[in-house]
Amino acid sequence: GDHGPFNSWDRQPYLTTVRSGKPSMIMAWREIHHNFLIDNYSPQENVDNDDGSGYYKTHDNFMVYGAQGMKNDFGGHDNHHYNNVYAYAGQAMGVTNTLKGHEDWFYNNKVVLTGTDVGGVQCQENSTKLADNQYFTSAGNITECGKELSMLQLETGMDAGSTVQKTPAAATILEWAEELLLMES
Repeated sequence: GDHGPFNSWDRQPYLTTVRSGKPSMIMAWREIHHNFLIDNYSPQENVDNDDGSGYYKTHDNFMVYGAQGMKNDFGGHDNHHYNNVYAYAGQAMGVTNTLKGHEDWFYNNKVVLTGTDVGGVQCQENSTKLADNQYFTSAGNITECGKELSMLQLETGMDAGSTVQKTPAAATILEWAEELLLMES
């Protein structure tokens, strides 16, 4: 088991009219939303957009465990993760380099980490677009791109509006899940 609850591949391009009504090699956005995903067997990723996967909007999900919440590699691009709760992930993400205008986005998420680093963020040119995330670690501190979050924000403006706090109680995390998935307790 080297992936997670969701794994995609986009190795073969198709000519389609789905996105705009006109022939194009650019597919329509796909959505993964309002799911309760548990990465319980040999956990690697919650959502694995592998091998060129692109144009995914992953939002309003409650994802538990996994080495990383968001992952894409080998040409993955245009993957947007927002309004998700990641509970007990090793790191928030591991993503690959992208072309300008096809960056990955990670914003407005609650991320409860077992580690103290955001993960494999693209920090240089065509950087991963991060903002307004709430990170939680056992010590209440986190690094990103090799720097403390507050220093990174000050020096580069990356991950603007994001915060880090100590890990909340499990009951709080479950309340987030109930609210996110519109579950009645």
